This record gives sequence, C-alpha cells and structure tokens, in this order.
Amino acid sequence: MKTQNPLFPLYIIWYREIILYFRNILKFFTSIFAPILILVFFGSGLKTIFPADILNYDFVQFFFPGILGLSCIIMVLSSTISIVWDKEFGFLKEMLVAPVKRSHIAFGKVLGATTTALIEGFLILLVAPYLGINLSLKIFLEAIGLIFLLCYGVACFGLYLASRLSRVESFSILTQLVIAPMVFLSGAFYSLKNVPLWMIKIAHYNPLAYGIDALRWSILSLTVSYETLSNLTLFSFQQALLFLIIFDALISFLTLRVFKRYLR
Repeated sequence: MKTQNPLFPLYIIWYREIILYFRNILKFFTSIFAPILILVFFGSGLKTIFPADILNYDFVQFFFPGILGLSCIIMVLSSTISIVWDKEFGFLKEMLVAPVKRSHIAFGKVLGATTTALIEGFLILLVAPYLGINLSLKIFLEAIGLIFLLCYGVACFGLYLASRLSRVESFSILTQLVIAPMVFLSGAFYSLKNVPLWMIKIAHYNPLAYGIDALRWSILSLTVSYETLSNLTLFSFQQALLFLIIFDALISFLTLRVFKRYLR
C-alpha cells in the first residue's frame, strides 16, 4: 500500500488558498491594477513637485519599489484573514479534528498567502521597464526572492494576530492599528534618511523598512547610482537581507507556538 506524503495536507491547504485567490476575479484584477494606477497618477503627480533635476533621480522610479512592497503585504494580510473566516464559520474546527499537524495548517496558510503575493509582485514587476527601470533576469529573480522574504514574515505576523481573534471585524481593526504606523515608517513614500530622529529609531524595528530598502537596492541597482541609493535608503542591502532572514525565523517560531496554543 502506498504511503501518503506527510506534507500532502500542507499542500492541500496551500492549494485551497490559491484557488480562493483565483476564484475571486475582482480581487485578482484590483490587486494588480490598483498599484499601477497609484504609480501612474499619484507618482506622476508627485513627479511634477519633485522633478529629477532637483532630486537627481526620477521620483516614480523611487516610488516603484515602495508601492510594490506595500501592495504585496496588503495582499498577504487580506489572505491571512481567511483563518478568522474559517474560525468564525466553523471550517477551521473541521481541519483541527482531522489527523493533520497544526504546523501543516499554519504553514499551509502562510505559504498560500505568500504565494498570492508573489503572483501579484511578479505581475507588477513586469511594469518596471515601462517606467524606465532597467531590470536584468538576475535582478528580477532577486526581487522575487526579496518579496518572498518580506511577505512570508508579514504572513506569519498576520497569522499570529488572527490566531488570537475570533471575529473578522476585530482583525481588520487590529491590522489597521498595527500596519498603518509600519507603512508610514517603511520609507515607501519618502526617504527615511531625513526624517526626525525618533522616526529613524522606530524604523530600525520595522521589518517593512528593511524590506522596502532591500527591494530598492535590488530593483534600482541598474537605474540609480550607488551614491544616490545610499542617500535614499536607511539600511544597506546586506543589513536589510540579514534582518529579513532573522525576522522570518523568529516570527515563524512565535506564530507556530501561538497557533498551537490558541487553536486546540
């Protein structure tokens, strides 16, 4: 008799998240076109206020990695909310009574949310050449890897919060309270180099700031000079990459503990 792959339940949970993503056609298209519209209209409007002859770089190009990163984490958080839906409507109880490891349920959800963000990030990256950003295959794949590191950590964080809640409304309110400060201190909209010192100190504990800086270093490496990138980013590429790896490992451990504790 053929033995079932022990990771098969994780795959099924991951696959369910992907199916839910593609079946929601409105969510699929708006998640892609909304960031592009922001780049085209909002970015172009700010470009008239901050022309390249003053900044020494194109503001839309500076704006692109930030919008890319923020769009992906919004997709991740909107996907991890499914754990609250499953809890509220009883589907999670059916999974918990099944002979499936809690870790498979947790990481199936996390990897499903991360995969949907990777799909969105992949499609948005295809727009970069039309904004004057030079991308090689190496940079493209590097950016995909960075999106994975950033979104995986945020997905674990979203699951960490969702595991403690039982209502969708509570999750939405809590994520707004937590994510909004992280977004404004991420450097997506402006460089963190020239902000007040207290903002810089808080940004050192913000994983989004490291993720956005890493994306900026990678995506703009062939478009913007090293000196300009140094002036635009708070962290070096090596610092940002190391922080994301450590954060992902730590939040994975904490999320799994909370998931096992609160979902029995």
